[in-house]
Amino acid sequence: MNNSDYKLKLYSKKLKSGKCQIKFVVSSSNQSRWHGYMLAESGSTLKEVVSSIEEEMRYIDAKDAYYHSHLYNLAEPLKRNRDSILIFNS
Repeated sequence: MNNSDYKLKLYSKKLKSGKCQIKFVVSSSNQSRWHGYMLAESGSTLKEVVSSIEEEMRYIDAKDAYYHSHLYNLAEPLKRNRDSILIFNS
């Protein structure tokens, strides 16, 4: 996914734990709209948050189907190193 191909809207909420809950919406003229949530550490920069979302969107673009693997096998560790991020197709 090229940076010029999409628009990204971010909303943040500081949690009692000190982390930030980030709600985001990714829209594109040539793809469906996606929305999601992620947890960011209090010291995370905007660039780090956007990079995490971009990485996940590139992963989705590379696959025929996207599934949240942690929902299917809780006993097996994640095959990819990911932050706490959930993305849904709107």
